[in-house]
Amino acid sequence: MSTIPETSLSILSQSNPPSTTWTFTGILLAISAATAAVYYASPTHLTRVLVSALADTEKAYFAAAENGVLCVSTADVAERLSILQLKVSALREASLRSSISLLFTLCDTFNVRRSFAVLRCLGEVRELGTHIEISNETQLREINSHPLSDRTTISLRRRGSRV
Repeated sequence: MSTIPETSLSILSQSNPPSTTWTFTGILLAISAATAAVYYASPTHLTRVLVSALADTEKAYFAAAENGVLCVSTADVAERLSILQLKVSALREASLRSSISLLFTLCDTFNVRRSFAVLRCLGEVRELGTHIEISNETQLREINSHPLSDRTTISLRRRGSRV
């Protein structure tokens, strides 16, 4: 018969309670993640992203207008851009008003309706910017393809004339 020493039995019978440092670290990590999620979904942060996206869209619009890309549908794109500028201005004003006091800022942070309104407007701004960039790229491709197609045609004729 083999005998098990008493020290190994006492080690096996002990249950390790969870470490308080790991529990505290987990709770702190969860609070940090929740705080970051609330901040990034807050209307205040989303409004800053919206204003930046509108500035990029305006820059793309002016670049496309300088290149002569928006000749056909300039009125439609310009009208959509001006409507979006008014929407963004109203949302930015509401965000600035809510940042006047700490209580209003906290209430606005958890205002889901405003977050969705800002996200909807952000989607419209990015959609218009993408439309402008697509028009610009299409126009540039058409401009660049004409001289290349002539060169290709000329080089093919030369090859055909040798034979």
